[in-house]
Amino acid sequence: MSHCSVWAIGFDEVAGYHIERDYLDGDVDKIEYVDTTPDPGINPLFEPGDLYAGRPVKPDFVPTRMVWKNKEVPPYDFFRGRGLIVVSDAFKETVERHEPGVHQFFPIEVMSEDGQKIGQVYFFNICNRLDSVDPNNSTAKKGKLLWDTLSGKMVFSKSVIGERHAWVDKYASSGRFLSNAVKEDVVSAGLTGIMLHAYSLM
Repeated sequence: MSHCSVWAIGFDEVAGYHIERDYLDGDVDKIEYVDTTPDPGINPLFEPGDLYAGRPVKPDFVPTRMVWKNKEVPPYDFFRGRGLIVVSDAFKETVERHEPGVHQFFPIEVMSEDGQKIGQVYFFNICNRLDSVDPNNSTAKKGKLLWDTLSGKMVFSKSVIGERHAWVDKYASSGRFLSNAVKEDVVSAGLTGIMLHAYSLM
């Protein structure tokens, strides 16, 4: 794909099977947003625990320790843990190189099942909330709330996205997106655990 693409984020279990992981503290269901001003789209009321609405969250109840239950396969650079996107230092550095100081990265200590520290990862909270699908160039139809990706092609608006490199689209079911610049760096670095699906950008 050319530079005229954006990339929806997905997850890849590199090991070929699900590796159990869980948090040793915190409470994901109680994580609250800093700003709860209503806004149409995904999670319009910004309710606690309903994450990835594209706004900063408070640190209270964010996990700080987790267990990774596999000795042979180390934690991926990008994985999901009970609704949170969890990323490595390498992924964090990639995003912050392109968009410094915008998104939240809460450190989480990774432990083995026998209690040994095996690394550090981060809860990655995306802090851009956009209406970034271009209705004039898209053939997909919009339902009462979300774009129906099965009804046609979604095309994204370069003018709306601007210089942003990670964002939540508040009307897209695929939800979370990266710029082509971040995608290229992720691929070049060989970061593990992330799946990416391209959409056109105009």
